Amino acid sequence: MNISPVDGRYERYTAPLRQIMSEFGLIKYRVEVMVRYVLALGAHADIPFQLNQAEAKAVEGIIHAFVQDDALSIKQLETKGWNGILATNHDVKSCELWLRWKFAQIGLGGAVEWIHFGCTSEDVNNIAYGLMLRDAVDALMQPLGLAVAWIQNSASDCARMPMLSRTHGQPATPTTLGKEFAIFEERLRRQIQQIGALKLSLKLNGASGNYAAMHAAFPNIDWPQFAQAFIEDGTYLRKGAHVSFSFNPLTTQIEPHDTYAELFAVLMRINTILVDFTQDMWRYISDDWIVQKPIAGEVGSSAMPHKVNPINFENAEGNLQIANWLMEGCCRKLPVSRMQRDLSDSTVARVFGTIFGHCIVGYENLRAGMKKVSPNAEKIRLALVAHPEVLAEAYQTILRSKGYPNAYDALKSLSRGAKITLTDLHAFVDGLDPEFVDAETKQRMKDITPDTYVGLAPSLVRAG
Repeated sequence: MNISPVDGRYERYTAPLRQIMSEFGLIKYRVEVMVRYVLALGAHADIPFQLNQAEAKAVEGIIHAFVQDDALSIKQLETKGWNGILATNHDVKSCELWLRWKFAQIGLGGAVEWIHFGCTSEDVNNIAYGLMLRDAVDALMQPLGLAVAWIQNSASDCARMPMLSRTHGQPATPTTLGKEFAIFEERLRRQIQQIGALKLSLKLNGASGNYAAMHAAFPNIDWPQFAQAFIEDGTYLRKGAHVSFSFNPLTTQIEPHDTYAELFAVLMRINTILVDFTQDMWRYISDDWIVQKPIAGEVGSSAMPHKVNPINFENAEGNLQIANWLMEGCCRKLPVSRMQRDLSDSTVARVFGTIFGHCIVGYENLRAGMKKVSPNAEKIRLALVAHPEVLAEAYQTILRSKGYPNAYDALKSLSRGAKITLTDLHAFVDGLDPEFVDAETKQRMKDITPDTYVGLAPSLVRAG
């Protein structure tokens, strides 16, 4: 009965995201932010509230012990009321009220007034989403990294496998299959490095971004310094393997989400590169240059028993495009907010799980498709040697280097739109004016074949 395929048909792929990007995940991160804020306040020398080691451990234990039933209690507080409290119709306030109850349960009822002290909901939400995106990116990088590793290994394995190029869909200067794989690996590597260089901006500065309530209560505390330390020093907010945080000192009531757009822009480029890769793989499979291993029990067509379709590459292409459409919408919307705050970003941010769900489905399908394929070296070779006309470029360039007049036009007349053979090319060479082309050069030209005319392609593939 699921509406979204990432929770229905594709749930086997999206399991790693459930604890992170579900409603439970968002509530858990909100509770974590509120708890860690109390811990930071309790450790500040100028705040008349201190937690001893045992009390701090008990408070932090709330985070580690948080389970689905706790999240359900918070949801009930929001929608129906709970434990004698009327429905709040406010998600963050419900977290605060639940924490007040929880503090009392662990014998720290006297500390409840420091929960959400001086904060607005967006102080909690922007940090909670930061933690969510930190963990979600780490979850994405595992299947993405494995897919990139396959491309890199395949580039190395096929570095010397000559292959016909196609530019404009037409036969063109040969390459190697490995070099073409290496292009994708290099593109992806660069984008993944950019994710590692990104920092998500977070804020902790109250209702209009001015620390007004905090400053009113404790005017002697340097609240921007407190907020920066809370966000950046790693004591309270753990950095991810790929995403870290930076303090934004100047905001309205909301952090403007520019860094969300920056993160999504990189992910969109990664997905676009992979869409490009899936389409090339689809064509290689269509031409039988890459073959798929039949899987026992798998059906390719309900009508045609012989079919082994490239469904994983097609599925990856579609899911990555859906993710990109959603991320593009987020990039357009999230950095825009009327005046000091409007709530339209809140509902948009709730599609983050859907976005990352489609990404991970795409990456996992890529991996599944990769496990089924291998290059058909003989078919690739035959396709290449069937097009000796690709040597026209080499011939005309060598002739130009020797000062041969109108070399390009001579090869154009011989080869453009014509079906020629190596014999035809060699006859052309034999007929070249010896005034310009000596016997050694002629032999060097005739020694070039389509499957050796790959230039430096093999050496362009980076070692594993």
